[in-house]
Amino acid sequence: MLGDFFIWCAGSDTSILRRCPRSERIKHIGFGTLVLIPAILALVSMTYALSTVGQLQEHLWLAFIGGIVWALIIFSFDRYIVSTHRRKLQNKDELKSPAFYLRFLFAFILGIVISHPIVLLYFDGSITDTIKQNKVEHQKEIQAEYDARIQKTEKQLAVIDSNYYAKEKARDLQADVVAREIDGEVIKNAKGEIVTTGIYGKGPSAENKIRHLQKLETELKTLRKTDSILKSNLFAEKAQLQKEADSNIAAYNVSFDYLRRELALEQMKEENSIVWVTQWFLMFLFVLVDILPVTFKTFAPFGMYDKVLMDDSKIVKTLNSDERATVLQKAYHKLNTDFSDENQI
Repeated sequence: MLGDFFIWCAGSDTSILRRCPRSERIKHIGFGTLVLIPAILALVSMTYALSTVGQLQEHLWLAFIGGIVWALIIFSFDRYIVSTHRRKLQNKDELKSPAFYLRFLFAFILGIVISHPIVLLYFDGSITDTIKQNKVEHQKEIQAEYDARIQKTEKQLAVIDSNYYAKEKARDLQADVVAREIDGEVIKNAKGEIVTTGIYGKGPSAENKIRHLQKLETELKTLRKTDSILKSNLFAEKAQLQKEADSNIAAYNVSFDYLRRELALEQMKEENSIVWVTQWFLMFLFVLVDILPVTFKTFAPFGMYDKVLMDDSKIVKTLNSDERATVLQKAYHKLNTDFSDENQI
């Protein structure tokens, strides 16, 4: 029973195989097995590919149904390729047939289509790690972009503080000069110039220095008030930037769909050549599995089954279409006559 199923998978004629040696039956069971294997791989391949689709991840049974449908399609293609092939007596005759190359090319293409999702499945763990790593790197880029903007705000705050401290320092220096002018001290500046008169008390020079000190104090108060508003706005802007950074980083997410996995695989191939070698080795292996049925069917030993099919094709070629039409017409006429006689009875 199981053998008949594999023979059906190969598209072989069981009525002919019953009259052939057992070895012929075993050979065609092998053909059916080779046809079934790519269909099983196609089931795994498409199920995995569909499972990466976001809408189907919560309903994996739909991905499995899609895999079954795809497996049936591949099975039908491979079965048609194998069942329609007629073994030639000599291998060189096979190589002269354009049909062989067409079947081989079609099987080769099917092998590539089946193999690629399985390659992604093989690298699934590494691909997932790469996607996660890329996510972290992109989040770091987002944070770096906002850090640059936050740093610019901090520099503005530093400039404000620096200007205030410079003005405060100038006020303190002027206050020191006033005190020494009143005390009658003689002091010089960095250039060696005499700054105070050396006259004790609040003379005209001291009064001028006091007025300048009062001006500096007024400017310092105004600057303190202005800086307070500017710094308040800058601190609010800094807090807003950090909030946006945290929000964008938290909101950034990546899918693990088929295209994202393809891109991750390409990235892995660029970073490590062994990935490229492994990918092509696996693809070659699965392509080989898909072209095996047509290859083995083509170059298998010429047997009794092939002999019967060859003889049948020769008989069909020798039939005369006019004679065949005449014979069929006579047969139809006889059937009609017999049918009319039965009705009369």
